[in-house]
Amino acid sequence: MSNQKVIAVIPARMGSSRFPGKPLQKILGLPMVEHVRRRALLCEAVNDVIVATCDREIADTVSGFGGRAVMTKDTHERCTDRVEEAMQSASADVVVILQGDEPLIVPDVIRMLIEPFRHEKGLLCTNLLSVIQEETDLQDQDIVKAALDQRNFVMFYSRAGIPFHRVRKGPCPMYRQTGLSAFTKKFLRQFSQLPPTPLEITESVDFLRILEHRFQVLGVVYDKPTVGVDRPDDVGIVENILQADPEQKRIYEKILGSA
Repeated sequence: MSNQKVIAVIPARMGSSRFPGKPLQKILGLPMVEHVRRRALLCEAVNDVIVATCDREIADTVSGFGGRAVMTKDTHERCTDRVEEAMQSASADVVVILQGDEPLIVPDVIRMLIEPFRHEKGLLCTNLLSVIQEETDLQDQDIVKAALDQRNFVMFYSRAGIPFHRVRKGPCPMYRQTGLSAFTKKFLRQFSQLPPTPLEITESVDFLRILEHRFQVLGVVYDKPTVGVDRPDDVGIVENILQADPEQKRIYEKILGSA
């Protein structure tokens, strides 16, 4: 797939239980979803960026900044279903799913998710993972962990601490799942039509459905922690990073210039 068309889609909705209205929360004066959209546009491997939403307020905000928004149903429980609906009217080979609460996403990370589709024949899906550094994160049930095989394909996802370290100083790294992934458009459609599976329901991890139906997910490992906005208190943390971290400050200044 050397000449594939790539569209990045940002699913966004106002009704977050922990942080209502989160996509439009201002971060240094710019709505959070707009931070993500503009950063995605900086990735040269992406041909277009769409915000998929069921809220007119979000769509109007994105359109007001010159972006592209697609209205979707308000009944979707999974972001992948919202993205799949938005893509029904768009032509693409690869669909990148970006979370609207990741305003510090680095454009090169998006490229990392896309690149394997150029070289791995028959690849259906990639998922960004980061290395777990803290023991407390391994035990945190809100963090989905992943175990990889020798080719970096995901063997299993779990909210439990995997792998169990019987040998405390063993060579096995620990990975956490992030909210960034990429699908071929055809497989995204297929995934949305697959019936839910027992492990998926038990663990409440959508991607287990892929594994239980015997499809593969390639884990793309990023060597830096990803910082998202889950609660209002996280906004100040992100703003401090944008002002203090040289790389993040450079990207922020660049997206301001793209308005």
